[in-house]
Amino acid sequence: MRQRSAVPPPAASGTEVSPRLLGWAAVILLLGFVALSAVLLIDVRAPLFQRGDEAVTATVAAGQTGALTTVALFLHHFGQWPLATVWLVALLLPLAVARRWDSIALVVGAWAGTSLLAVPFFKAVVDRVRPLEQLVVMASPSYPSGHTAFAAVVTMSAVAVCPPKWRAWALVGSLVCTAAMGWSRIYVGVHWFSDTMGGALLGWGIALLAWWAVARVHGIRAGRIDSDAS
Repeated sequence: MRQRSAVPPPAASGTEVSPRLLGWAAVILLLGFVALSAVLLIDVRAPLFQRGDEAVTATVAAGQTGALTTVALFLHHFGQWPLATVWLVALLLPLAVARRWDSIALVVGAWAGTSLLAVPFFKAVVDRVRPLEQLVVMASPSYPSGHTAFAAVVTMSAVAVCPPKWRAWALVGSLVCTAAMGWSRIYVGVHWFSDTMGGALLGWGIALLAWWAVARVHGIRAGRIDSDAS
């Protein structure tokens, strides 16, 4: 007689998306990040896209208003400690109540891999200077944008663990939140456009990699249980 699986069904864990698709998406995004980083490492003071970065900065600066400045400064503070913990608590608390430990591991692992490991590492290696005209003072290296990477990894992790019927809306939300955070970093003058692109590629890529890993684990568990029950 077939026994009931103790592993949460894919719909509950949010892993029914093809692991192969997740894996390829993660590889493409992370390769894009590596390519962007390589261009900067060749000539970090005057990379090939520096003029484009400066043009974007000038365009954003030309559109500054009091209301937009308020929004940009709010996102600046909301994307760094201690207010950034609100993002994680809002995502992790419902998962803890539902005892979805694999989903918690996905979120925490993706966030830690991005914000605690990858971002500081690449900031130290690339060591890019920030723009000079800043609305807030930031002295650490510019690339990649830690705020943008944080927004990307947390919101894409939310896409991974949310109920499938909400996933399309969650994906749109991830894109919008990440773009808004990237815009705010350019607006307050602490990042170039390519810094924010690097942060987005890195955060999304690591979140998808974590999603792929959890999907693979669930697939292995399900196969093992089916084998034991047959």
